[in-house]
Amino acid sequence: MVVRVICIILAVAVPVSWITFVFVAGAVFLPYFAVVIANAQGPGTSTKRAPVAEAPTLSISADAFINSDPKDNG
Repeated sequence: MVVRVICIILAVAVPVSWITFVFVAGAVFLPYFAVVIANAQGPGTSTKRAPVAEAPTLSISADAFINSDPKDNG
């Protein structure tokens, strides 16, 4: 962005000639190319997938109910 600001200042400060158009082109196209290059690299190097969450399961065998003693309930 500093280079773009310098190009804008020089485009206004320098008398109109071919170099003025170079400064204007630099002020216009530098941000465009910076965005294109930044987006071309992709989102990042992280290729790992997030772990899949598994719901916990609770299983009670039938033996816990069959072998229980009714006197133990209190």
